[in-house]
Amino acid sequence: MLTVTRFSIPLLFITSFCVAGAEDPNPPSIHSDRGAWPICRQWNVAETHHYAKWINHIYKMKSEGTQEQRRAKLERVLTDPEMNLLLDPEFAGEQANPQLEGEVMRAMHTILDCGKLTVALSSYYSYRRGLPWMVSYVRSSGGDLRTSAYNIPLGVYSSFDCETAAEFFVNAVTGFCTGNFRIEPYNTNSELSDTVPVAIDPQYLIAGALHYLDGHVLILADIEETGELRFLDATTAASRDIYTFNGLNAVMGIPAKNSNRNGNEYAGCFQGLRIFRYPIAVTDESGKVIRVRRRTDEEMKEFGYSTEQYDHIEKIVRHQNIVEDGVSLTSFHELILSRMRSVDRVSPVEFIEHFADELVDLFAMREEFVQQGWQDVLANGPIAFPENSRSENVYVANGRWGAWTSAASDVDLRNRYYYLADWMDNIVRWYDRQPDFIDLTGLNKYYVVDQGNLAYALMAEKTRIFHRHTFTYTNSEGEPVELTLLELEKRLYDLSFDPNHPPELRWGAPFGSAEYRTAPDMPTPLPDGTTVAMNEAYRRQGYYRSLGQRETTESYLREMFTSGYPVREKFNGQLAKWTITADPVPPLIPTGISIAELRKGWEAQQQQRVRAASRLLDHSTVGEVN
Repeated sequence: MLTVTRFSIPLLFITSFCVAGAEDPNPPSIHSDRGAWPICRQWNVAETHHYAKWINHIYKMKSEGTQEQRRAKLERVLTDPEMNLLLDPEFAGEQANPQLEGEVMRAMHTILDCGKLTVALSSYYSYRRGLPWMVSYVRSSGGDLRTSAYNIPLGVYSSFDCETAAEFFVNAVTGFCTGNFRIEPYNTNSELSDTVPVAIDPQYLIAGALHYLDGHVLILADIEETGELRFLDATTAASRDIYTFNGLNAVMGIPAKNSNRNGNEYAGCFQGLRIFRYPIAVTDESGKVIRVRRRTDEEMKEFGYSTEQYDHIEKIVRHQNIVEDGVSLTSFHELILSRMRSVDRVSPVEFIEHFADELVDLFAMREEFVQQGWQDVLANGPIAFPENSRSENVYVANGRWGAWTSAASDVDLRNRYYYLADWMDNIVRWYDRQPDFIDLTGLNKYYVVDQGNLAYALMAEKTRIFHRHTFTYTNSEGEPVELTLLELEKRLYDLSFDPNHPPELRWGAPFGSAEYRTAPDMPTPLPDGTTVAMNEAYRRQGYYRSLGQRETTESYLREMFTSGYPVREKFNGQLAKWTITADPVPPLIPTGISIAELRKGWEAQQQQRVRAASRLLDHSTVGEVN
């Protein structure tokens, strides 16, 4: 187990509000006699932390539970007592409403996507705890709600104004889309928005908060002690899966405030980290609810409402320094890590070890899906590629392609891999600014006195650890094939997402290899009835295998280009930039030489030992797997 980079209680402010056996952090204080469900509580700060604990627990079970729990869809999440804390009467609290009907859960599942997941979970929690909830009606400023320049709220749909819970859940979840997030601060009717931007502060940026990208939204679900953010996500594929792959690397695309636009400084500022605009139940003197309304911007400051993220992005765009605790920061990610971390040191070796374990688990989940898809193809015939369709593409499609392609989840898998490189990149960067923050345990055999040598050491350790971790898939003949993580890393852009391809190709077996020879030929059909040969289809799908984000436009196969597109550097390529300034010495330290000796002048005093170290490196385990 890791002691620094994996944390059993990441949300430090939550535990003060609710621990096992503790009193309800927000006891019933009001009552209602109408609406979709009885209301007995108001949203307050304590309640948001209770909600955070609920969301965080779901994330923990989705990422660390049994194989079935890791693959759990919405109904399983809400009905498994180990996953849903609200099935514990003590956590649900006094006067909690009964479990939601299974039919309603299944109805939400069939239409689930990233945006609807935010409403499904927040509405369910509000229902069980007896809290008011609402969603907004929005109008586009022009074009599709999900891609317009901005949207304007026109009204709200409240649980208090519905007759049944089923009515509210079906209408609220169905009517909500990512366009609901495209509301600018201080624009027309902005105080009717579903969400508001939040301060980068551990008191407010807690599980249950959201990150809105352009057309995609994630639910913040965990905050590691290093300041790393973790998210829940949902797919629009027919499987309607809920994922835990995204990390801080997904926090991108936040626009800058423009101070030169007098009176309209925050135009376009709706992407970024946000929290719900929690509703208030207005009561009479007896505590009876008479209506439900939105909180104002001023009232939301108690929960962390702030536009500071857009202000900081403006500074970054203008090349102005952001200084926190005397340290100059160069990116928004660094600002988040600096503010949100709660440890004094981080161990990169432990981090890589844990990451490798997690990556093997993710590949195992992918293998189960690959095998199920292959069996469907064998039983029911090949599946048509969504060629040149306005409504479907390789990531989002109806029917069997949408059910069995791994295109969308492979993007998440690549981003998960990129996260390791990004994090180690930050380790090297912080080593120069705050060297005491980096715990070099496990790196004592390397010459680590500057950023370049640290980069060399991290590359060597990643290679060693990835070589030790193995993964097994089943080929077309039912035989196991073992691969190391190092081999899978090399194949990162070779893993086919096409469900028509046999397992060998889905796992990137090189053409002509012994591993590939067991793969049966299976062409990929097109909607017009023609087919593309397997090897040719695989070649023309290379671009989609390289992407770090889902595309929303048409996908092509027969006429797809096969070269000229950028491919992101892998781990070693990303860290290689640091080695330009590294001292010209071997990364491994020979036995009997201390770091202190090296600091006094390696080149001048230890020439013979340098040569010995070079020979040692040539025959080391690291050298054998490079």
